[in-house]
Amino acid sequence: MNITKEQRFGIISSIIFLLTFTGLLFLFGFSFEIPHEEEGILINFGTTDFGSGAVEPRPTPEPTPQESVPEPVATPPTPTQSETNEEEVLSQNYDQTAAIEQQKRKEKERKQEAERIKKEQEAEKKRLEELEKQRIAEQKRLQEEAEKKEIETLTKNAFGGQNPNGDDTGEGVTGKPGNQGSPDGDINSQNRIGGSGGGNGISFNLTGRNPKALPKPVYTAQAEGKVVVEVKVDQNGNVISARAGVKGTTTSDKQLHQSAYNAAMKARFDINKDAPAQQIGTITYHFMLQ
Repeated sequence: MNITKEQRFGIISSIIFLLTFTGLLFLFGFSFEIPHEEEGILINFGTTDFGSGAVEPRPTPEPTPQESVPEPVATPPTPTQSETNEEEVLSQNYDQTAAIEQQKRKEKERKQEAERIKKEQEAEKKRLEELEKQRIAEQKRLQEEAEKKEIETLTKNAFGGQNPNGDDTGEGVTGKPGNQGSPDGDINSQNRIGGSGGGNGISFNLTGRNPKALPKPVYTAQAEGKVVVEVKVDQNGNVISARAGVKGTTTSDKQLHQSAYNAAMKARFDINKDAPAQQIGTITYHFMLQ
């Protein structure tokens, strides 16, 4: 590298200037004079212009003022993104939990209401069933009382020695005094003489009812006697059941019993809507050999 004359002169001049400036700094710039304090007369310590004694009292130290240090103010930390996301997740979980709890509570209330309605329905059903039982029992009791009363009436008429009208002067169609009929007959029968061809008379006992048809029994047995048949008659006058050989029967012949039963089932009485549904009475058949 070739250095020109001007460049060489500039470098040399710069070096000389720097050396000269440094020397001046050492001579004038880095020296200083220590100042001297003013001298005076040292005086005794005291608090007033007058005093007495030879002992110097201990000075009372002046209280050092304490600087009030301000309490640090807590600066809430700035939530980070993860903390914010966590708070959002917790908030969502809380909302979902509250909704689930509310749904469970409503479901529980709905079940309780359904159970209450079911119990009320069962109680009402039991009450109606109990009322129906009471009604059936009362109906049965009234029917039994009616049948019992009817039987008592029949017994009274059978053993009282009087006809249903209470007249004990006698009856008949011959115009002569006395009570026309048979000692083995029924006081309610309108037949006063026995029939022919195997029958000696038919009588009946059914309170408040009159016969429409009393067929004669058909039989070929060589036997005689009286067969009393208990019958149950409906309000239309039909015989719905019969039982031959009840109290008052004087023969045990099975053929006579069967003949009396068959004839009783064909009997008919007048209609009476005020009568019991199954009114109990008797039909008496007198069998006599010819």
